[in-house]
Amino acid sequence: MNSTNKALIAAAVAVVFAVGLIVWQVKSRRNQLVNLSSEDMSLIAEDQSPQIRTRLATDEGARKDFAKNLRELLAVADAARTTPVDVKKQNPDGTTTTVREIVADRPEVKRQLDLMRAVVIAENYFKSQQANQSGPPTPNVADAEIDEFFKQPVNQAKFDQFIKDAQSENPQMAGKEIPPEQLKQVRQQLGQVLVGEQKGVKAGVDQKRKVQLQILMEQSQVLARRFAQEQLQEKMKATDKEIDDYIAKHPELDSKQARVKAEEVLKRVKAGEDFAKLAEEFSSDPGSKVKGGDLGWFSAGAMVPEFEKAAFALKPGQVSDIVETKYGFHIIKLEERKTENKDGKPVEQVHARHILISDGQGGKSGKDQARAAIEQEKQKKIIADLVAQSRVKVADNFQVTKPEPQAGPQFPPGMGGPPGEEDEGPGGPPQAQPGNAKPKASPAKAEPKKK
Repeated sequence: MNSTNKALIAAAVAVVFAVGLIVWQVKSRRNQLVNLSSEDMSLIAEDQSPQIRTRLATDEGARKDFAKNLRELLAVADAARTTPVDVKKQNPDGTTTTVREIVADRPEVKRQLDLMRAVVIAENYFKSQQANQSGPPTPNVADAEIDEFFKQPVNQAKFDQFIKDAQSENPQMAGKEIPPEQLKQVRQQLGQVLVGEQKGVKAGVDQKRKVQLQILMEQSQVLARRFAQEQLQEKMKATDKEIDDYIAKHPELDSKQARVKAEEVLKRVKAGEDFAKLAEEFSSDPGSKVKGGDLGWFSAGAMVPEFEKAAFALKPGQVSDIVETKYGFHIIKLEERKTENKDGKPVEQVHARHILISDGQGGKSGKDQARAAIEQEKQKKIIADLVAQSRVKVADNFQVTKPEPQAGPQFPPGMGGPPGEEDEGPGGPPQAQPGNAKPKASPAKAEPKKK
């Protein structure tokens, strides 16, 4: 969530979020056509960080990308509302039954959607009540009012179900009791949200278009993420055959060619050519090649096993044969070795250089690059198909007012997130790749460290 929303309900769900119990979602209307006008897009843009608003205000291409990314997000969310999917359910006797259901129609999802709707409305209600005050909005519901609220059986049942749903979201919490003090805290502050929702509805907050759009953004982000993880992730994975076929069409990614190149470089090293200069010319390791392949000092456990075994077996001045790791093919030269006392125990360290000849680029293997390229293309196609099939319309010709310069430090890029960057709260920007349920792989380190 953005900082304003966090200030509103941080206490209400702090305990639950800390243990990963809840995924917030918003109310879904399965038969609703999503049609965002230029005015809607301007309102959505207003909820972005000052940095993003500035970019959108001054760059037409950024606005079109923003609209495209939002269209993709809404299309995946639309599939979660409308597409029947096969789901395996476990029977009491241990067997499984396959049923067809719509993700957004699941009872637990509907409850979460209703809860998120409450969060958004309450946040905006409290904000309207403190319009003339500085700082983020804070709940202003009296404790006695919350106690009275939960005296109604239907509201107490909501809280009990909230806890059950929260625990079911995290298997590690299954069967575990939440301490009474934490339950009291969550109950009191959840009450702030639910009572705030009631007050907000009575005041007409839920009828404001900007609030409705904030709910839509939250709904779409969460439903798209859930649908992608459950239904799209497997479809986007590259098969071994697809990887082999891709490498056949891109021989530069073939590990056999990389080994041949490594053998040629090794011959030049053994012929007496300068190791550091050869590293600068041929190494695929961007972190060390600019330093002549220098990795500095390291001890056992810092490198992957194959690299470490070869390095520690060398004497100062010696050069290894070709060493293969998951990063590619290494030629290692040991510069120095020493033993230091650490915590009263002798620890051996070595200072080495290496030349990495990878079958890919940047230390990534050819297979990894092939897999990434294939999965990126699959993702694009799947998302494009969903966009084509969806009932989503998004205007890409909209205006954004450039924010006034603000005094003081600003959040760095990513804290509010442009399209494609994570934003947790109502009105947050769309995900650039809503179907991408997997985290991006980290680039290879300069040295092949263990993970």
